Amino acid sequence: MAKLIQSQSAVPPSRKASNTGKLELSTAQFLSFSFTLLTLPLLLQTLYTIYFSPYFAPLHAPQNDSSTSINPSSPSLLTACRAHTYTTQIVSLDPLMIYINNFTSGAEAEALIKLGADDFEDSFISRSGGGNQKVSGRTSQSAPLAVEEPLVACIVDRARAFLGTMLHAHEPFSTPQLVRYFQTQRYDLHTDFWPRHQRLSDGSGRLFNRPASFFVFLRDNCTAGETWFPGVSIEDGKEVGLGGRVRRGKDDGDDGKGVTFKPVKGSAVFWVNIGEDGVGDRRVVHAGLPVGEGEKIGMNIWPRKFYAAQDD
Repeated sequence: MAKLIQSQSAVPPSRKASNTGKLELSTAQFLSFSFTLLTLPLLLQTLYTIYFSPYFAPLHAPQNDSSTSINPSSPSLLTACRAHTYTTQIVSLDPLMIYINNFTSGAEAEALIKLGADDFEDSFISRSGGGNQKVSGRTSQSAPLAVEEPLVACIVDRARAFLGTMLHAHEPFSTPQLVRYFQTQRYDLHTDFWPRHQRLSDGSGRLFNRPASFFVFLRDNCTAGETWFPGVSIEDGKEVGLGGRVRRGKDDGDDGKGVTFKPVKGSAVFWVNIGEDGVGDRRVVHAGLPVGEGEKIGMNIWPRKFYAAQDD
């Protein structure tokens, strides 16, 4: 009887192995299920990024924004700014138009963008009779740059030195302006000067205008988006020395009307708006051509000169 009880209580080898196998399979299933739970969020995020995020991304998201790592107040940046040099090439003598190579360094360009990055709004135009107005022919965004910022002041001082005796010491600059263009955005033909001089709002009665302009390319991560001056002509072949940055005409294969400047980071175009007689020069009418792809950011620098009253 004792032998019978012992034999009944013992587990057969085959059954023991079977039970052990079931235990190992159950553990494997548990581990597999746990792994799935842990990796499922990552898998869903990856699928969203690949298949859906392009449909929900901002339409005008900045590209390759390296300005986030730049400190506009860096002592080394400001020291380099004061020692910065550039070269120039005359594009036209009449009207006077000069191409400035390396007007700003790459670091300066990105730092300036960073200073105005939070202030971009839809661009407007300043009416001759006073006031600002949004128009369909200007579809970019603009942002002011505070002249109190040391870097902005350094760049304005650079522009003043470039002007030489064209501007008196007491004549200021307008607030520098960033302009940003995304795909298809443009600024149709316009002039930077007002047809009639503007009256200061300080009650002094003084009249002012923009005697000249600097347009500085700060970011050129785009196709197309050139600046076109249809009323300024250069002789055929003269653009060769400008290394592809300047070309005759608006489009390839046209009649070569005017001159077009390609966006090149750090470079600038300078031109005179108003002659010694105080009259604006319509030949410097220009347009910001539509951007193809990507993002273009530029900066307007406008000296402000005072004038005598105009005759009606």
